[in-house]
Amino acid sequence: MKVAIIGAGLSGLSCAHQFEKHGIEPVIFERNNFIGDQYGHISALLGIQHRPIKDAIKYFKKNFDMNITPINTINNLTHYSPNKKTVIKGNFGYFLKRGRDKDALFPQVYSQLKNPVINFNTLGDYKPLSKEFDFVVVANGTGAFTKELGCWHETIKTYIKGATVLGNFDVNTLIMWINKKYCKNGYAYLTPYNEKKASLILVVNDVNSNEIDHFWELFWYYENLNYTIVEEFKQKHETGYAYPHKLDNIYFAGNAGGSIDPFLGFGQLSSIIMGVMAARSIIFEKDYEKLIKKVVIRHNRWIREMRKAYNNADNKMYDMIVTRIGLPGIKHLFYHTNFNVIRFGYYYLKLMSMIRKGR
Repeated sequence: MKVAIIGAGLSGLSCAHQFEKHGIEPVIFERNNFIGDQYGHISALLGIQHRPIKDAIKYFKKNFDMNITPINTINNLTHYSPNKKTVIKGNFGYFLKRGRDKDALFPQVYSQLKNPVINFNTLGDYKPLSKEFDFVVVANGTGAFTKELGCWHETIKTYIKGATVLGNFDVNTLIMWINKKYCKNGYAYLTPYNEKKASLILVVNDVNSNEIDHFWELFWYYENLNYTIVEEFKQKHETGYAYPHKLDNIYFAGNAGGSIDPFLGFGQLSSIIMGVMAARSIIFEKDYEKLIKKVVIRHNRWIREMRKAYNNADNKMYDMIVTRIGLPGIKHLFYHTNFNVIRFGYYYLKLMSMIRKGR
């Protein structure tokens, strides 16, 4: 069996890992000359996003024989709205290092491949590859090929501005901000490398490269931030979903298949699952759509609906949300049970919006 994988990102590497476990050596085509993210940062793997999966790290090991080592656990969540603050303590997930270092996420997965065949500095084109190989898995991190084949459905466009900053940080605390004045329907968050260094990220929807700089300045001004910036980066994000996820002998996985959720913009668990399931679909001749339906397709559909409701919120509603998630009953339900917040979050936000309009 000849298999080509376009992209050596999280989904492509996970796909290759699964093929290797079954004695198949795929050929990977990677446009960069390295393994890892373009920019170093710290991402969050939050359990609340992926219920009923309780612990993603254990899930990877048990179901995929994949070892992922986080740099820290998330034990504190600090939420800021324009006029409110809520701090919640518990076991919420993990911080993962991103970038090109050996302990970063992509290199960790890559290190578990026994005999990888990778063509670096090669874009990879599904058209000739689909004729040369029995199967092609498109995991190139964008919806470009999916869009070209008529399978891409865009949901939201955002620009990200991030920085590595120096200061004093709690290594187990994730901080999040929401404020229409500087992030529109987006958000900002801080994730620590260690006690002295952290990632600071701002995500704003429907802006261009110049406008994100303006919102970045507003963010620092309104939150009165005084960190020392080591380096900065900007990146454009196009979030969407694919349907179908397979055309003939071509499979779409990871961001190319719509793994990034349209609410918080995370997609690590979904990317790994899609890569593994694309391989299993090919190896065992199983229906790819069915294999990813519960954890990826249905999950992201609910998040899309939640995003629609969230877009209608204003700063007063943000204050209400941050206040209410700190109430004992709601806090316990949301963060200390296996309640599916994503599924029912849409109804909650919609109800709050109706109540405010009725006043």
